[in-house]
Amino acid sequence: MFAVLMLISMTFVITGCQTAPRVIAELTEHYPARQADSVMVYELGEQVPAEAKVIGTVKVTDGGMTPSYKCLYGSMLSLAVKKTAESGGNALRIDQHKEPNVWTSTCHRIWGSMLLLPDSLVSIDAVSAIQKAELNKDTELADMTKEQISRYERAVNNPKNVLSADFGYGIVTSKIVTDRREYKNKGGFSADLTYQHFWTMFGVGADISYFHTSFDEGFDVDLLYIGPNFGLGLKLGEKWRYDVMVSLGYGNYKESTWGLSYNEGGFAGKCGMSLEYMCSKNIGIGIKLNAFSMSLKRPDGFNLNKDDFYGIRKTDILGGLRFYF
Repeated sequence: MFAVLMLISMTFVITGCQTAPRVIAELTEHYPARQADSVMVYELGEQVPAEAKVIGTVKVTDGGMTPSYKCLYGSMLSLAVKKTAESGGNALRIDQHKEPNVWTSTCHRIWGSMLLLPDSLVSIDAVSAIQKAELNKDTELADMTKEQISRYERAVNNPKNVLSADFGYGIVTSKIVTDRREYKNKGGFSADLTYQHFWTMFGVGADISYFHTSFDEGFDVDLLYIGPNFGLGLKLGEKWRYDVMVSLGYGNYKESTWGLSYNEGGFAGKCGMSLEYMCSKNIGIGIKLNAFSMSLKRPDGFNLNKDDFYGIRKTDILGGLRFYF
């Protein structure tokens, strides 16, 4: 469970990393650069004059994890037009256009031919070539563009500081062996206090969590964790928001019975996902799913395969308050 949550959390965080679209041009002939507003655009299926001379090709694609608001159709077309002008062309023919999808890219991708036309055939009216190309797109594309912009605006409106206090049920998913029996799942009380400061979508902060459970054999187990975190938070609408978080820090494992105790501290990892409803500008409620993992020192004489995990793995299901400021 920890590995799954860690993978999901890191996926959200990594895919949020912003890069620019990629523009690649291949020239067959070189000409002096022109002004971008002197380039005509021929969309898919439009007839190109027979006098047109191909001087190269250009493609504008996803730079790798490029935010969708940076690669709308108009933005990508503008890059292709600019590259055509820099290459000395005065016309651009769109040969292929792939729209965004959830499988390959959230960006529009354009492949085109850079052309050189006789000056007598070049005519740019009051509406620029880029605006004309955008106007030729259907309503569905315009609605999608608005939604992409809306998603970005919601991300920008993310609260700058979030403090969450959660309580709930934790389950130790790693195997625990005592003198009497073997526990495969052991539940107990779990609490979590998290602070994050966000710059638009990304945030950093600190995390403190506590877990307690008792065993029939007469001993208690307490887990304490503290560490810095790195996360990604987004608003899903006016009231709903979610975030994912990854944290690496210090864990302390404690066993206690009849006034005696054993403590062991060390490196631990934690990740989580939270869904919350903003009741007001400053207060919200939410639910959280956490996963925790900490390795422990293997006792002498304990039989275990060399690569097997020895320690505590735990999953928490929590709920509580959110404070935004």
